[in-house]
Amino acid sequence: MNILDIILLLCFIPAVISGLRKGFIAQVVAIISLVLGIWLSVRFASAAGAWLGQWIEASQQLLNVISFAVIFIVVVFALAALGKLTEKTIKIIMLGWLNKLLGVVFSMLKFMLILGFLIIVFSTINAQFDLVSRADLDKSLLYGPIEKIANSVFPYLKELITK
Repeated sequence: MNILDIILLLCFIPAVISGLRKGFIAQVVAIISLVLGIWLSVRFASAAGAWLGQWIEASQQLLNVISFAVIFIVVVFALAALGKLTEKTIKIIMLGWLNKLLGVVFSMLKFMLILGFLIIVFSTINAQFDLVSRADLDKSLLYGPIEKIANSVFPYLKELITK
C-alpha cells in the first residue's frame, strides 16, 4: 500500500457518511443518474449542440459543452425527483434501517465511479505530461482496479477527452 492508496481510501470516508445519511435509494439514484447522465450527454451532446445552433449563435464546441451540461443536469434532476418519491414510499413501509445500511454500500460504489472518472481524466493527462510514473501507479493496490472498472463503465470517455 502506498500514498496513492491512502489518498484513495480517505476519499471513501465521506462515502460512508453520505451512505448512512442519505440511504440506499438516494445512492442508487445517484449512481444511475451519474452513469446515465454522462452516457446520454456523451451520446447526444453533438446532436443537441447542432439543434441549439439554430437559435444560439456560438461556436459548435461551446454549444456541445452547453448541451452536455444541460442533458446531464436534466437527467440528474429527473432521477432525483423519482428517487425522492421512492424514498418516501420506503419510509412508509418502515424499511429505513435497510435503506441506510445498503446506502453505505452504494455510496461507496458511487464514490468509486467518481474516482474512476477522475482517474480516467488523470490517466489521459498523465500520458501526455508524465506527472506520475506508470511504475508508481502500478504499485498502487486501488488505482489499477478502479481504472479498469471506470474504463468499462465509461468506455466513450477516454475518446471524448483525447479529441
